[in-house]
Amino acid sequence: MHVSSDAHILFIAPEPFGATDLLVLLRTSFGRVSFALDAQQGLARCLSLRPDFVLSDYHLPRLRGDVFMRLLRANPQTAAIPVVFLSARSCADSQLMALRSGARDFIDYRTNVQLVLERIRLHLSLREVQQEKASREYRRLLERGKESSPRTPLVEAVQQHVRDNLSEPLSAENLAALFGTSARRLNALFKTACGVTVHDYVRSTRMGYAMHLLTHTDMAIINVAVESGYVNPANFATAFRQYSGLSPSVYRQCNRSNI
Repeated sequence: MHVSSDAHILFIAPEPFGATDLLVLLRTSFGRVSFALDAQQGLARCLSLRPDFVLSDYHLPRLRGDVFMRLLRANPQTAAIPVVFLSARSCADSQLMALRSGARDFIDYRTNVQLVLERIRLHLSLREVQQEKASREYRRLLERGKESSPRTPLVEAVQQHVRDNLSEPLSAENLAALFGTSARRLNALFKTACGVTVHDYVRSTRMGYAMHLLTHTDMAIINVAVESGYVNPANFATAFRQYSGLSPSVYRQCNRSNI
């Protein structure tokens, strides 16, 4: 898919002009390139500028990249912005922490700048596909609703999106923005149609999927957490216990199927 050249890229690095070749390529390939020198400035600019994409050094001053990522995702207004990290130090642990925190990719600074550009294009394309899919699903359900008894096509479209994207940020604010409505209206529609809030629906869907993985697969519990949308395994364990009354490991032992 062709990525629009007017995409806005935010580049976060202590010395962004040290990557001259990359900067030249970004400026000639996209309509706007903004800069931030550290994580706090990057968070502020993500909130004020709402870039389409963030390219960031992983080893930022005073704040590691995965911490920056978690802070970005914690804010509903910035949670959906795709982030790719760059690093001059290849370290498997850093890569793992970055990806578990929600980053889309982790690239060595020594990677050919053309390859870096293509990876950015790829992730921008995936974002556009996701948004178009959500829009298509909503339109399809809206048309179906016109042909039959009264329905709630927006709720159905959001539910389908949640089921298909459990590892993504799925707050009421994020979903409302994606589907062109307000969080208040979306929650009201969910309460009418399902008897629960958006948050409760997302939580129950994530827990149901986690239970399925624990029962029917050998997947490590930490990976079950990530697949179910929890970047922090401890938070997943707490949420799972509150929901089911059992820890993930005990639930697996009690409900194990023949794999």
